[in-house]
Amino acid sequence: MSDKNSYRNFCKEHEKIPIFSQAFWLNEVAENWDVILEQNKNNEIIAALPFCWKGNFITQRIYLPFLNFYQSILFFNVDEKHQQEIAERLFNKLPRTIKSYFKFLLEYDNIQLNTLGFSKENYSTYIIQKNEQLQLSNNHKRNVKKGIERNYQIKESKNLKQTYEMLVSTFIRQKIKSKISFEAFQKIQTSIKQHQCCKIVDCLDNENNILASVFILSDNQTVYYMLGGYETKYKNSGAMTFLLHHLIKETLDKNKTFNFCGSSNKNIAHFFEGFGATKTSINIWKKSIL
Repeated sequence: MSDKNSYRNFCKEHEKIPIFSQAFWLNEVAENWDVILEQNKNNEIIAALPFCWKGNFITQRIYLPFLNFYQSILFFNVDEKHQQEIAERLFNKLPRTIKSYFKFLLEYDNIQLNTLGFSKENYSTYIIQKNEQLQLSNNHKRNVKKGIERNYQIKESKNLKQTYEMLVSTFIRQKIKSKISFEAFQKIQTSIKQHQCCKIVDCLDNENNILASVFILSDNQTVYYMLGGYETKYKNSGAMTFLLHHLIKETLDKNKTFNFCGSSNKNIAHFFEGFGATKTSINIWKKSIL
């Protein structure tokens, strides 16, 4: 059995694998994907290196799909003292590519790839741990109170096209082309519905106007904020704060961590920190032969 088929079966039996590394998810978001496995003497998988790739023999590169936040090595019941040597073995088995890009899960920031020709970059995400209490800024408190007073409602989206346009409105305001079409977004929602790992939620006023929308993914440990947008004419409604406050509270009530999935925009980072989120460094490893 190939590593990829073995990994597919392994994923079905191990629900604790993060959503971005699950075989069913990679099937939907990656142009192509593969995996390299490490097994012990009992043929049990103890480490995996899933990766997404595109291009042909000459232009082949390992990339991070738009809706993936992490692309990371994974360990299963491996002592930390053995992780580095296993990681080096797995990365040495990667196919030859002109570029490679990995963004490690927080628990693997001990792994170093400098000796393999990779260079490290630091990126930051914003996280509220499952055992933390919500610590809202004064501005966020005012917006939550505004939502309560105006009787805002939180409901799962019933009009995917309308909600999609709300979600990508952020790109439009920033004059950035959306990296995912409605057709691709719709296909993903349909394909993974059975796994119950995603939710698209709207905040509505008492006249059923959609004020803001959020797309989140979840696995057994974490809820990830992937996309969010608001209707421009309701910019000052406080709806996005009210909606995210609801989702974060729901996440913590389920004993899960909430991950805002980072931002290099200072205003957005400040908005995340207004919920009491902690800035957390992530290791990005890049390699290029160009």
